[in-house]
Amino acid sequence: MTQAQQQQALDEARQAGIDLDLLDLNLSLSVAERWRRHDEALALVEKLEAARKLRDDTAQPASAAHR
Repeated sequence: MTQAQQQQALDEARQAGIDLDLLDLNLSLSVAERWRRHDEALALVEKLEAARKLRDDTAQPASAAHR
């Protein structure tokens, strides 16, 4: 791939909304750090999902008369 082709691909990625700075930042981290961050994000998602499920399970259904 030529330099011009590389630049065109980067420009197209930016125009498509890809955050290349974020990609660069993540790639600058060690694999262990990326795994740690992934695990933290996954734990947060699991907590939020459990909270949503608890809320949905304890919510009082609206009676037909109140609709």
